[in-house]
Amino acid sequence: MARVFQSTAIRWKLLLSLVIVIACPWVGIRSFPEIEIRGAGGAVDLLFSLLSFVVLLVWFCVLSPFSWKQRMGGGIGLLLLPLVLLKFDGHQGSFFPQLSWRWGKSSATEMPLLVGDFPAENVVISTQGDENFSRFLGESMSNWVSGSLLPSRWFLNRPRERWRMQIGEGWSSFAIAGEFAYTMEQRGPKELTVCYELLSGEAVWFHEQEVRFEESMGDDGPRSTPTVVEERVYSFGATGILNCLDARSGQKIWGRKLLDEMNHAVPKWAKSTSPLVVDGKVVVTLGREAEGNLIALDAHSGEVLWRSGNYSASYASPVVGSLAGVRQIIALQSSSVDGYSIDTGQILWSFPIRNPQSNCASPLVVDDTVITSAGYGYGTHRIQITKGADGFEAKQLWHSKKLKAKFADLVINNGFLFGLNDGRLTCLNLRDGSLAWRGSNVGHGQLLGVGDHLIIQEEQGQIRVIEANPNEEVQTTSFHALDHRTWNHPSLAGRYLLVRNDREAVLFEYQ
Repeated sequence: MARVFQSTAIRWKLLLSLVIVIACPWVGIRSFPEIEIRGAGGAVDLLFSLLSFVVLLVWFCVLSPFSWKQRMGGGIGLLLLPLVLLKFDGHQGSFFPQLSWRWGKSSATEMPLLVGDFPAENVVISTQGDENFSRFLGESMSNWVSGSLLPSRWFLNRPRERWRMQIGEGWSSFAIAGEFAYTMEQRGPKELTVCYELLSGEAVWFHEQEVRFEESMGDDGPRSTPTVVEERVYSFGATGILNCLDARSGQKIWGRKLLDEMNHAVPKWAKSTSPLVVDGKVVVTLGREAEGNLIALDAHSGEVLWRSGNYSASYASPVVGSLAGVRQIIALQSSSVDGYSIDTGQILWSFPIRNPQSNCASPLVVDDTVITSAGYGYGTHRIQITKGADGFEAKQLWHSKKLKAKFADLVINNGFLFGLNDGRLTCLNLRDGSLAWRGSNVGHGQLLGVGDHLIIQEEQGQIRVIEANPNEEVQTTSFHALDHRTWNHPSLAGRYLLVRNDREAVLFEYQ
């Protein structure tokens, strides 16, 4: 055997052959549509990455043309250097391990210094209009804003960075109301709701509670985004604590440990439901138990008004919309999407969503139809809602596995549906669900529709702006934003784009 590999050229050719032997089946397996349909790409990548490392290590230590001293030293280096230089930092949305430099940026753990100014008594904390983004997915809960306050050719220019700061753990986004931005974060053992000055990034107040949610796959901290209504902030923590806070001072008006009170277990990946405030009610989902999983409380007192639903909670947030002439709550739970009466919680209609894993993306309402999408091989539904003499009826118009939104929310624009199909930009024709185009892979990030464009927050922190083009992916600009895995949804208020992850937050201004 030694004689066979005595030639240096042969040894290097052997390495090239091994690379080809591994790369060909890797590329071949990844090209199968079923791999993407089932969201198994991350598992395949991990398997072949480990195999490649083992093969490289064996070749270097046994078959390379280097001396035995070089082989031993290099082999030890190949094993130890990753341990010295890198650290395991959770998982990407594909379940592929996230690795970071050991000296890289970390989450804030100390309580923020309160150096910002409280709102003046005569200042109204506004929540409506394009100058605000006061709840998850925006005022209309459609994941789209007009962008009317942006410069005319904003999508061709890189915005100016106004400030950048360290922030606590969590996947909450920002709710922006007037001159203030609200988010949730984990700092050490405490879960916080924090108010920041929008233009300075200085903390004005925070509300803390001694609770910490930890989970190895999705990481630690709160997931939901606060909702600002009538100068009150509603925040829903990872373990199911719902608080109503004064938007000016952070003083607690009322709070409920909902999951504990209702004897519900915390979902595997924590509560991520952003509170829906509608008609004087604050509506959230509960935990793993099925009966009465959707709950409405009086927004001013915290009193329970009604409970409804027959399925355990998903990770999606309920929305409100008009279907078949009736304004109603639409909630995607673990096994169905349902319409509920705002006043009583009565189930008006139900459509089964048989996804065995989890539903994360919030439903969208367009005309008299509901759009839902889920990952793990499930796909997207368009459901028609009609109302007759015998009540409501939910009927499937189409179902497509070409777009499987794992936890990135969707955008509708001019008759087309845009989303991330397990991380790949994808556009469907809203009329029949047919595939319009498949674009580049940006990872499990997020999207926000702005006029006739899309802001793409890539999973590794880059921001891209593309046209909401039904024919092809057309990028107009891109710029660096964050340095680490980013699952948080971007927020746009007027000219200000506010983004964050579990390490830092950045405010950009379009000029």
